[in-house]
Amino acid sequence: MKKIGIDIGGTFIKYALVDESYKIMEKWKVETIKFETKDELYDYICHNMRGIEDIDVIGISAPGVIDEEANVRSYAAPNLRIMYGTNIVHEIQNRTNKKVAAINDAKAAGLCEFEIGNAKDSKSSAFLILGTGTGGCICNENGVIYGKDSFAGEFHKLPFINFSNGKMDNMGDYASMTALINIYNDKVDENVKVRYGHEVCNKYFEGDNTAKETVDQWINYILVQLITITVFYNPEVICIGGGISEEEWFINRIKEKYREECIRHTECDVITTKIDRCKYNNDANILGAVINAIKK
Repeated sequence: MKKIGIDIGGTFIKYALVDESYKIMEKWKVETIKFETKDELYDYICHNMRGIEDIDVIGISAPGVIDEEANVRSYAAPNLRIMYGTNIVHEIQNRTNKKVAAINDAKAAGLCEFEIGNAKDSKSSAFLILGTGTGGCICNENGVIYGKDSFAGEFHKLPFINFSNGKMDNMGDYASMTALINIYNDKVDENVKVRYGHEVCNKYFEGDNTAKETVDQWINYILVQLITITVFYNPEVICIGGGISEEEWFINRIKEKYREECIRHTECDVITTKIDRCKYNNDANILGAVINAIKK
């Protein structure tokens, strides 16, 4: 029997049929539509499944705080706010009569890397996913650590003092891909502002001084997140995900600067935490959702 993984995102809902060895056999996606009721949304999610008669397990990954019983405990993307207060398993199970499990998207990515990726066989690991925000997950030798309120690993919400106004900001607002864009746009005139992170990176490689200052500043903010994770958990490995992690220059720069900053910050050379990229990256959410469903 086949498994189906579903990654519910704010822009697209992605589907994949997965075999017993976690090989993806078929993938497709549909646009995420903003519905007025939760029933319309869940009907839409189920309507776009394929080959449901041959499926024995459905694994769901979704944004926001999702507890171990699959209750959605926070608002997420605008198109998915209607999910707040629902139980994903109950909604999908009632419509499909299949075995279902659900997990937060970053925790799904972490679980995938823990089970079959670059954190396999580690006794302690953490995962920092760089996207519109920064997702996160921590694992011990048994798998994902949820914490009392399923909030463990929510790295976006790590506190960060904004010394210009004295307020406590979210660290993820400084280290995300959105932050990269905002840092650059704050430095340039209106007529040269950018919309996407890759535009800043292209300018960086073209030798643009403003882009260079931007990337340097942004990487320093990412390092603050990584060293904060290291100080409170000191895992064997921290895997970085998101599209930018596939860039060789980026991951090498992070590894080099992380090493330097750990020595500088701790004032000794004792940190052996390894920095790596996520092996499965774009497929990690879906594979992690399936793995979670099988384990449940």
